[in-house]
Amino acid sequence: AFAEQTVIPNLASYVTVSAAGVSPPFGAALRRVAPVAVDRAIREIIQPVVERSVTIACITTKELCLKDLATEPDEHRVRRAAQLMVSNLAGSLALVTCKEPLRVSIAKHLRSLLAQQPPASFGAEAAEAHAVQTCAAENLDLGCMLIEKAATEKAIRDVDDALAPTLKARRQRRELGQPFGVEALGDGRYPAALPE
Repeated sequence: AFAEQTVIPNLASYVTVSAAGVSPPFGAALRRVAPVAVDRAIREIIQPVVERSVTIACITTKELCLKDLATEPDEHRVRRAAQLMVSNLAGSLALVTCKEPLRVSIAKHLRSLLAQQPPASFGAEAAEAHAVQTCAAENLDLGCMLIEKAATEKAIRDVDDALAPTLKARRQRRELGQPFGVEALGDGRYPAALPE
């Protein structure tokens, strides 16, 4: 019954549980509650981590792309460069931001859910604590990957929205046959004299 309570689809099939060194009743309980604990931990921290990472990545990407690609007439190249940059930035920021809070949250939810299980002779407390920490560590990469993926997808959507007016202006200039880039800057002596 616990495995079906995850909001993230098919999460139970990806969750890893090694209950070596603990009593069979505790191992069974750990396998039952682990997918729910991982699901709850991810849902608990995903929103603030993604928002923060995406905001920082989008602002940085927009400013860098508008500066570095100021003379690029092809809006498709600008858009693709922005998408690559923002996806890498947001994914990396989300990964470093979520790792420790996610590990702590998974362990907290595991302990909480195990405490709700029917009383049984689980065994030594030290072995149980170790099994909870091990389970949290084993599933940390799974949770981080899901959070990183969510941040990357949101960042690409947001940077497209942020650059839409600039890309539209470049497209309109191209369609009208107006020059864009160095030619559009006129005959000033500095743009032509600047190195690539």
